[in-house]
Amino acid sequence: MPEKSLTFYTLSTCGFCDITKKMLDDLEVEYKAVVVDLLPADKKDKAIADITRFNPRCTFPTIIYGDKVVIGMKLQEIKDMLGLRTDVDELFDMLRKVQEPKGYYFNRDREKTFQLLKALLTNKDRYGYMSCPCRLAVGEREKDKDIICPCVYREPDVQEFGSCYCNLYVSQEWNDGSIERYLVPERRSADNYA
Repeated sequence: MPEKSLTFYTLSTCGFCDITKKMLDDLEVEYKAVVVDLLPADKKDKAIADITRFNPRCTFPTIIYGDKVVIGMKLQEIKDMLGLRTDVDELFDMLRKVQEPKGYYFNRDREKTFQLLKALLTNKDRYGYMSCPCRLAVGEREKDKDIICPCVYREPDVQEFGSCYCNLYVSQEWNDGSIERYLVPERRSADNYA
């Protein structure tokens, strides 16, 4: 758990702030929440001055931890800053070691990658296996075997488009932007849902 104090500047109307707050609460992180739009004028001015020292654009959420700052709903970056590890972090490390030597890289958008990995773990809890988070699973392993991650469509998708259907696994070229990014079409037949 964090040793320094964490200040969480938020707005009462900010959906990104709500998601960030939920993560902090779920991880049982102690923090001081400053709901800037609900402060009286004098305290609001002080809060804005405090925020703009770290975040001149005064956007939300702004998380300050000692001399470090995370601006925006960057959940993984916040966890990294606080030195917190979760099951998703463990899954990330394990899969990266196995898949990168095969030429499959995680999307460099860490927030998206970690959202997808969290969804894989949710499906593992639901079904007993990590079915693709972007496809409807039937809940029967035999019927879903084509979408157990990494799905059977990953190889042709990455080969043709540089990315799998959900953009979890990508080629190095896709990550570094040296190939054009296309919307990956669904290869799975609708018959699989019957």
